Amino acid sequence: MKKLMFSLSVAAALIASTAHAQPVVRIGTLADYAPFEYKDATGKLQGMEIEIGQKMCASLKVTCQWVTMDFDALIPALKAHQIDAVLAQMSKTPEREKSVDFTRIFTTAPVQLVARKGSNINQMPATLRGKTIGVQTASTHESYLRTRLPSSSSGINVKVYQTLDEAWLDLESGRVDAVFADSTVAYDWLSKTGQKEGFDFAGRPINDAEIFGAGTAIAVRKGDSKLRGQFDLAIDQVHGNGTFSTVNKRYFPFSILPK
Repeated sequence: MKKLMFSLSVAAALIASTAHAQPVVRIGTLADYAPFEYKDATGKLQGMEIEIGQKMCASLKVTCQWVTMDFDALIPALKAHQIDAVLAQMSKTPEREKSVDFTRIFTTAPVQLVARKGSNINQMPATLRGKTIGVQTASTHESYLRTRLPSSSSGINVKVYQTLDEAWLDLESGRVDAVFADSTVAYDWLSKTGQKEGFDFAGRPINDAEIFGAGTAIAVRKGDSKLRGQFDLAIDQVHGNGTFSTVNKRYFPFSILPK
């Protein structure tokens, strides 16, 4: 009888524990997009978005389960129900909104070219004719070059990379003349490596709201208004209570908080 009572007590405890367990939200992200998301020397996922994402999940009383993959696999994985959301510096654009729903804007940052100092490369198309520009695959930067400056008319060669780390290496070695990326990740590379090797921002930021959108946001499946609403509230909270700004200052000397 004692054994039976003990077994029943254990079973009841397990049921109670399960009933009070926090829901799990599977968040698709990257492992190679410093300083927003990357793996440290021990293999642990780190970065500004990971840090703030954990705080948002805590405020929502859910458990974040981070799932890393290549950028071009994120939306297909979301649509296939392999993940529940995407937090990976994904720009909220009209084209992507055909496939997924987005929260309110989470971060903002201009896009810019990076090239060797003295190269005379800038945002003007004439300076890019005959040059090879590196971009990350499936990015808005690739879309901009192929849509606004097709090679057939601009004379610009586009070289696509799975990760920006590969693009930076080719820029250093001279296999590409410039890299086109968000100013945030470009600043991170320049401050750690690029400026010491003679590289810097080339020209002014390039604006195109139709292609680059108004900023980055969290993506959820089409019609998942509940999760989108929860993340909207969490974004409002970290934006409003100073959490975002505090973390922002540890990564950048400029604000990427939406205005």
